[in-house]
Amino acid sequence: MDYLWGRPSEILLRALVPRSFAFGKPTRVVQIGESAGTELTLAASSLRTSGVEIYGAAKGLDPQAMDEVYQQIVTWTRSGELTFDVEKVPLSDIETAWRRTDLKGRRLVVMP
Repeated sequence: MDYLWGRPSEILLRALVPRSFAFGKPTRVVQIGESAGTELTLAASSLRTSGVEIYGAAKGLDPQAMDEVYQQIVTWTRSGELTFDVEKVPLSDIETAWRRTDLKGRRLVVMP
């Protein structure tokens, strides 16, 4: 569920490109909002080998549907079906961390 679009979505899509030529499970990105920007630059490789599916949604997305989606994400996370390769960086390095482009599938987590 992407409420941001713009630069954060660019980073997400780049991070989903596998390190080797292998088709993983499809990842469905549902584009809902654009609080971080109305446009993004999308590398072709972000779609060719990542299995990313991009959908748009807004109409008919009521609070009950949003809660169901959130609960599904929580369930996947608790069961271990939804995992992320994480790299932690201290908040004091946020400026450098924000500019990084070498994560190749890892998620950057800023720690206090």
